[in-house]
Amino acid sequence: MNATISPTIAPLNQANLSNSARICHITPLGLDVGNGAIKMYSGMGQTLMESYIHYLPERATHANLGYVEYLSGERSDLADKQWIGGLNAYFQSPSGVYRVTDSNEGKTELCLQLLLSALTSLPYRKEWALNLCASVHDGKVFGKAIRSALEGVHTVRLLGKDSTVTVTIGKILEEGSGVAYALRNEFDFTNALLFDLGNGTSIVSAFNGLQMTYRDYAPDAGVEKLIDAIATSDFVRQHFKRPGDRHLIRAGLEKGDFSYGTQHLDWNFKPAYLESLPKWFEQGLKPFVKAASTRVPAATAIIAVGGGSLLPGMAGLLAKKSIAVPTDARWLNAQGLYQIALRLSREV
Repeated sequence: MNATISPTIAPLNQANLSNSARICHITPLGLDVGNGAIKMYSGMGQTLMESYIHYLPERATHANLGYVEYLSGERSDLADKQWIGGLNAYFQSPSGVYRVTDSNEGKTELCLQLLLSALTSLPYRKEWALNLCASVHDGKVFGKAIRSALEGVHTVRLLGKDSTVTVTIGKILEEGSGVAYALRNEFDFTNALLFDLGNGTSIVSAFNGLQMTYRDYAPDAGVEKLIDAIATSDFVRQHFKRPGDRHLIRAGLEKGDFSYGTQHLDWNFKPAYLESLPKWFEQGLKPFVKAASTRVPAATAIIAVGGGSLLPGMAGLLAKKSIAVPTDARWLNAQGLYQIALRLSREV
């Protein structure tokens, strides 16, 4: 499994395109399946959807955003199943959703379901031919499985309308490779360090140009650990007499106002966040950053991306270590993956 992007990207093999893909418009697409949210980037726009799936025992009487019925295709394990992806999955069953972060193999198990649910956010097409570039946190372990889970022809019903979705994989890359491609003209990547602070995993990568020269990741240093600490804090438990809802805490962090849902307008969890953040940084991120410290003195750029880099107050903590947070830090990996997919499609 090639974990790097070379300056010249090999063209997509025509033999990999099915007949269905050849006869309809090919859509280049960047797919970043995160433990917290899926980011889908294409010429049709950007879609962010929570990485939640809720399977329904029977067809829904009303098709909400994210609703998919799998009729037939390469994934025989999904035949005749129906589900809702994203926020509506949480609304259907707050305690019964499957989350990517719930399993070490969550990205493999749920990537296609989330992709199909995300397609419901785009204008309907009867035929989809996706030339897709995706990323994963450990390509050697999960790359082939992700490819197998996504690739092929899938006959589905999206929001009640039949579609054939043909997925051709352009590349499966290590997470962070898309970021490097997206930022290659904005930062000096002669010898750059990249910290990807995700929901489930934090990753550090080094780049010499677009060649990845070093990589390490910490599966227990993601934002989910911070959310767990807030949810089980004395402050939150004393208020609710039980641990907090992790989705609502995550949503309050992303808003930046520490709000908790819609029914507790006179209360927020900021005190629990202020108590938990330094501990999370010291126990999870600081040792992780220290492990790459020998590369810091010669680094031409030190960059942080991912949802964790956008936490309230995080920019200040990172700035103390001369780590920059670029604009659109959450979207850069998906954006770069799309740019690679676009280039591959033009070379077909």
